[in-house]
Amino acid sequence: MRKLLLSLCLLALLPAVPAHAAAGTTYYVDAVAGSDANSGTSSASAWQSLAKASQLTLGPGDRLLFRAGQRWSGQLTVRGAGTAGSPAFVGAYGTGAKPIIAGEGTVDAAVKVSNVHDLTVDGLEVTNWSNGTTPRTGVNLYAKDAGVLAGVTLRNLYIHDVDGPGGSYVSSAGLLVSIRGNSVPTSYDNLVIENNEVANIRSYGIITWSTWSRRNGMTSLYPAETGIPDSEVATWTPSTRVAIRGNYVHDVTAGGITPMHTKGALIENNRVDKAASGRLVNNGGNVGIWWQGNDDIVVQHNEVSRTGFNGPGTDGHGFDSDADNNRSVVQYNYSHENDGGFFITVSFTSAPTRTNTVRYNLSRDDGYELFSLSTETSGTEIYNNTLYAGGRVVVVKPPYNGAGSYPLGKIVHIYNNASGIKIRNNVVVNKTTAGYDAQNGTLYDANLYYGGPAPSDTNALRSDPKLVNPGSTAAEDYKLQADSPARGRGVSLAPGVADYFGGTVPATQPDRGFHQYPGPVTVATTSYATLGVLHPFRMVDGDVNTSWSSLAGGVTFPGTIDVDYGQDRSIGSVTIHTAWATGQAITELDVQTWNGSAWATQVAGQKLTWSANTATVENRTITLPQRVTTRKLRLVVRNANLKWGNFAVYEIATA
Repeated sequence: MRKLLLSLCLLALLPAVPAHAAAGTTYYVDAVAGSDANSGTSSASAWQSLAKASQLTLGPGDRLLFRAGQRWSGQLTVRGAGTAGSPAFVGAYGTGAKPIIAGEGTVDAAVKVSNVHDLTVDGLEVTNWSNGTTPRTGVNLYAKDAGVLAGVTLRNLYIHDVDGPGGSYVSSAGLLVSIRGNSVPTSYDNLVIENNEVANIRSYGIITWSTWSRRNGMTSLYPAETGIPDSEVATWTPSTRVAIRGNYVHDVTAGGITPMHTKGALIENNRVDKAASGRLVNNGGNVGIWWQGNDDIVVQHNEVSRTGFNGPGTDGHGFDSDADNNRSVVQYNYSHENDGGFFITVSFTSAPTRTNTVRYNLSRDDGYELFSLSTETSGTEIYNNTLYAGGRVVVVKPPYNGAGSYPLGKIVHIYNNASGIKIRNNVVVNKTTAGYDAQNGTLYDANLYYGGPAPSDTNALRSDPKLVNPGSTAAEDYKLQADSPARGRGVSLAPGVADYFGGTVPATQPDRGFHQYPGPVTVATTSYATLGVLHPFRMVDGDVNTSWSSLAGGVTFPGTIDVDYGQDRSIGSVTIHTAWATGQAITELDVQTWNGSAWATQVAGQKLTWSANTATVENRTITLPQRVTTRKLRLVVRNANLKWGNFAVYEIATA
């Protein structure tokens, strides 16, 4: 299981002032020994209350510090700003547990950070709980008609037990970033939300949104939940350089992490567990990590598990590229036991989501529908993922409207007008009867299917992928073994992209699935043009029932078929397998081996005679005069049966 670095320690240390920063003034708050009549500028003359601390306007290099191990009730309001070289800071001093700011369900947000830039909030514990259902927030980073606000960091916060409706309500969260107004375009730049724990929230864990979101058909910002009229929603002005990383979000009734209205955001190394769980309402659902109204978002190296599900139509997936997104990349994630599935993409009819890339992820025992591709989404590329469907049945208990038992229904489910879907190079271990949709021109190519039904896929492999220890909980146990048939059998899609584990993926003939085995792989190439998508790797894939074929018409002799084994092997014989042999098999060839600097002919002018023109696969063996150690093998094709204008090879084996 991917281990994420989560800085959730109880001790809060006073960070050093950077050498280049302005000195500023440090202010201290002590709930026990302080007094609001004090100057607040030393630990011996600390202020006492949140009300007094909230009157402060921070400047460059200023620091507002709360004594560790103490508790305050009410609301802390943070105002002011630093500069890029001298940020302001809010945090803790002394040793012990994080200082607690407790809203006690009486304020909209326990900590409200308003119209700030160049500020860090670090090392506080925040709650806002009265066991009520009124929407409340732990920490609210808020801006309105303020322009571009740069350099805000929220880190090492423990935000927990926050009231809310117990469902999904976008104005209520553990950590809420909200932007209002429509007169001065407003956004954040270089916003960092990192290494926080957010838990036991009766709505969202971490969410960002903005009224500066109007484009395409996005003309409204959930007015029933936010109270924001459509007239306030203004032209899309995204926040930039947003990073949400290293957070641990768990036990929330809505989405775990939900970035909206950003460009180029990075969502990485987060752990989300039990989103959309413990809901107080009987309908609806949500997703572990989902995003809306973004361009060029990258969602990577996250682990999402046990997202709740309230029956069909209620999401419950690990990841969701929702409405009005462009060019989303979802990679290197581990999704497991999410009751609704692994990945969903949806949109509004007038605000489509376009160009999703879902690659090098692991899905283990996700439920109901592993992929749900819906409405007007277009251009979804799904490749080099490993999917393990072990047969887990999702049970939804009363009083939820969707109460019932739900075995896995589909590996891929396509709804409405979702189009431009390409599903390639994946490894699917399916211990269920769940199948695949293929409407709207969906392409399946070069996937490995082990168990269950399979869609029409010209380059399918139907064999055991030989994973290390499938069914276990560790991602490493879904790696390929050295003798996996998935090795070297993928189509070339993304040269230079790493695999899930950071391994190098070759530019040609990568492995299938989320793991690129680091050792040598057998590669076949040919001087002949290839018919359609009958790739040369079919000649060395270990399956005598899959074939390569030359392009029909214009075949000339001699030509070559080369096999590179990636390392030396001892060869005493070569066996050619072909079906429909009297119509399309090789009938004369030379066998050559590579001596390190040149090709050496071992057998010249070997004639092959075949028996039948049927689907039965025949084989013919050519014995070498002596055993040869070589890395490469070449067949020089001098003649072949050309009943249909082409010749074919099903397998080249050596012994």
